[in-house]
Amino acid sequence: MYLESIPRRLGGLGRHLMDAGRGSNERVIVRHDLSRDVPHDVTLALRMLAAPAHRVTRMKREVVHIVISPERMLSTDELETMLRTIEKEYGIPDGSARLLVEHEKGERARHYHVVYSMVSEATGRALRFNRSGDRDEMLARRFEIELGEKIQPSTRVERTAELLRQRGLADLAEIAAQGPVAEKGRRTSKAETRQNDRLGVDQVLLDERLRQAWRLSGNDMSRLRLELDAMGFCLAAGDQRIAGVPIVMLVDVETLKSTSLTRHLNRLALHGNGPRFREVAIGANFGELPPLAETTANLRKDALPRSADAVLFEFDRMVAEMEADGEREEAAKAKKGRARLDTRLSTLERDDLRVRQKQVRDRYRQRDRIRRARVNRAFIAAGLFAGPETRKAAFYLVAAGVLATGAGLMPALVVAGIAVAAIPTFHSARRLRAITDQAAMLERVEMAREVQDETRSFFRERAIRQKAMSEKAYAQHARMRIHRNRQRNALTPEGPPTGVRRAVQGSANRRRGGPER
Repeated sequence: MYLESIPRRLGGLGRHLMDAGRGSNERVIVRHDLSRDVPHDVTLALRMLAAPAHRVTRMKREVVHIVISPERMLSTDELETMLRTIEKEYGIPDGSARLLVEHEKGERARHYHVVYSMVSEATGRALRFNRSGDRDEMLARRFEIELGEKIQPSTRVERTAELLRQRGLADLAEIAAQGPVAEKGRRTSKAETRQNDRLGVDQVLLDERLRQAWRLSGNDMSRLRLELDAMGFCLAAGDQRIAGVPIVMLVDVETLKSTSLTRHLNRLALHGNGPRFREVAIGANFGELPPLAETTANLRKDALPRSADAVLFEFDRMVAEMEADGEREEAAKAKKGRARLDTRLSTLERDDLRVRQKQVRDRYRQRDRIRRARVNRAFIAAGLFAGPETRKAAFYLVAAGVLATGAGLMPALVVAGIAVAAIPTFHSARRLRAITDQAAMLERVEMAREVQDETRSFFRERAIRQKAMSEKAYAQHARMRIHRNRQRNALTPEGPPTGVRRAVQGSANRRRGGPER
């Protein structure tokens, strides 16, 4: 379970709570049954919760936003119990106004956003959220134990158990003390994940490039900088300092993503069985470095020609691989395409920074497409029909510098632990595809026959029903006509006596003894 309390100003909280649509929440539900003393409109409710903070001098934050993300669906009673526990932990008076919004995201369990006023309704003073990180962790572990959820790894296991003992929950403290311990720095942080989304970074590919540089350096920190430069990284001095030494920042030349080199090496566990790397030791090893802002500014200036060089470099490698495998005609076509691309790239000039950055990202995507084409061509040249996972592994190997030829890619796949001999050939894959297509065709024929039978039965039954209804209506009409005739005959006066003939007006168009002409 994830639980976090965030004292904050309103800002864009309303938009975040009601955000729904593609790439966001599939459904947003305002839980009026669990909200308390607030309007049904979310915007008005947030303004009302923030209003008391405006009357308190030097109050910087207006509301407290609490996020609750369980592993399973929670009932209303379970939610109410959790809210009472949270309110008791943070000293929120009973009956305080609150807003609760429920978010639904695909197959994940629903998560909840609870908003309280930052001002206590009992004292008129600000609520205290000191050491909220430890207390949120303690509440999350407590709810996991009480609700029967799996205890999540944590870096604060001992502190969580201590807080539970202080609150008289010794039995829960013993269970929490046995929970899994997470090694600090091994997970990707939320800020890093957002940076990846913003810059379009493939984290797996970035990690693989760093691993390759570490392997090529022979685990020697003095050679690591040269290998990082060859892999498309550069080093810079961060703004933060530890013991007077700036943090060494690893900057990806392609996406301009910056991260701590020490943290990245520790997250990939490249230290092996030895001690973890330390920021001070890494900083002393690399010496004086240019500032991060200056490095990224210089990279942005020459990003456009550098991305063009990357595209042309991939073309050159593809041509060399084609020639190595004896594909002369395809190599000649690729050379012509490379020349046309070189001419087109040399004429592109853009002054707008946003446009240039978009072009940089597009060119690196084009480079990745060429890499995939190299991988596909290598498997075709080898006569193998590889699946998506094998092709993905081959793509990462090619991105790390392996040549996509029969003599380069296949041994690298074997070293990576992929059974190349188990990959089917095109002939066997074609046979499997033919068998699958034949089974699918028979299934479609059977389905069409069943649909035809159902359709024929439906229309036959409908025709029978319509005929029966028509006959019934016709019989009803006949009975009504007979009934009307009888009523008319009963009201008609008696005719002339027998033997008296009525004079019939002759008609010019009537024949004797026959109908009119």
